[in-house]
Amino acid sequence: MDPDIAALHASELLERALDGLPPLAAPVAVALSAGPDSAALAIKAAGWARRRGLPLLLFHVHHGLHPDADAWAARAGDLAQRLGLELRMRRVAVDPHDPAGIEAAARAARYEALAGLATEAGVAAILLAHHLDDQAETVLLRLLRGAGPDGMGAMAGETVRDGIRYLRPWLGVPRSRILAFMQAYTAQTGFAAVQDPSNLDARHARGVLRAAVLPAVERHWPGYRTTLERFARRSAEAAALLREIAQSDLDAIQEMCPPYGNALRLSGLNRLAPARRAMALRLWLAGRGIAAPSEARLREMVRQLADAAQDRQLLLRHGGWQVRRYRDHVIVDSRNKPPSAQAGSIEFRWSGEVSVALPDMGGTLLFASAATGIDPAWLRDTGLTLRMRRGRERLKTSAQGSSRSLKNLYQERGIPSWERERLPLLYRGDVLVFAAGLGVDARMPQASPGIRLEWQADHPGATVTS
Repeated sequence: MDPDIAALHASELLERALDGLPPLAAPVAVALSAGPDSAALAIKAAGWARRRGLPLLLFHVHHGLHPDADAWAARAGDLAQRLGLELRMRRVAVDPHDPAGIEAAARAARYEALAGLATEAGVAAILLAHHLDDQAETVLLRLLRGAGPDGMGAMAGETVRDGIRYLRPWLGVPRSRILAFMQAYTAQTGFAAVQDPSNLDARHARGVLRAAVLPAVERHWPGYRTTLERFARRSAEAAALLREIAQSDLDAIQEMCPPYGNALRLSGLNRLAPARRAMALRLWLAGRGIAAPSEARLREMVRQLADAAQDRQLLLRHGGWQVRRYRDHVIVDSRNKPPSAQAGSIEFRWSGEVSVALPDMGGTLLFASAATGIDPAWLRDTGLTLRMRRGRERLKTSAQGSSRSLKNLYQERGIPSWERERLPLLYRGDVLVFAAGLGVDARMPQASPGIRLEWQADHPGATVTS
């Protein structure tokens, strides 16, 4: 095909893809690295925005990772001037030794910078120049890294991150069409896009694919891009179906379990087939804001939950979280340790305050007024001690009953053993006055009006309160 005709076809293809975007509120921005892809998007988006009366901005993120980074920023400024558009730039610092890898660190910094620029400019949508070749690379990388169906959907045409919409209108466009358009634009205007050598750097995963793997693949399977795109689309459909099944299973076996939020009924979880059990558990963890465990870790969690003896209080650690089993419930506990003062005690005097903050014990002791309660005069200006359990303590919870061990009382209340370690006891001298989670000893002097004691934990989402 004649080069001019090829460029014309490419130009029309790029315009049609932009015309397929959903309605957008003004203003809109293009993420411009000044490479061929983003430069082509800026050029075509400039005309597209003018036809729709949409203000358009260009955002450039200066990573500082390459010696020519300043020159690339200048090239972005040159293109912005040619197009009559405002360019806004932000510098970021990327740690080359980031444990996630320099590519992931640069990507995270880039999105953070774009979100900041968008917020400052009142931009709700940013156009990105990802294309069909990028999509194919993403699918292959995820496949090689062991992603399952839920990770093989590759890039979406629209995503929302930090409240900003990111739109990728060219995911179905081969890069060859973009380069054909840019070659024609360069011939007409003299503007040359940036060529980033890191794109072919074998130290980076994408560089290996672009320099060595994909050229060999294309020689044998020239249509691999559309094949991988179709595979990604079908994987996304399969993943959506699996999520729907997992959500249905989860809805049937989860219930509110204060103060832990949604808990799983272990009996219901274990009635599911192993694969559905793992999917439901993964979805439940995600709903609690917990990063997905590895496949091996998830399989081990499922096994331990299925094999644990009925009377065993199972503890599974995952990152900074703890997944615990108590009776027929599986809950998430975010606190790793009981209060730091567990081995000691805190002495204080009450002078009529409505509350006494005791952060070393992990909470605040409230002295609430009540129609009938502990005699305030008996408590006031007297040495009080707050400490954790040491064993063998007893409490009389009603005037008619006898005193009973705290262990039995906590068991009857359904308070698990790990929570008991976080619930303090209040003493007046050697007399146990109050046990958090259980209440006041019935033998304490009463008055009308009186005082009702309450323990308010600093982390009520992970600690039982009375």
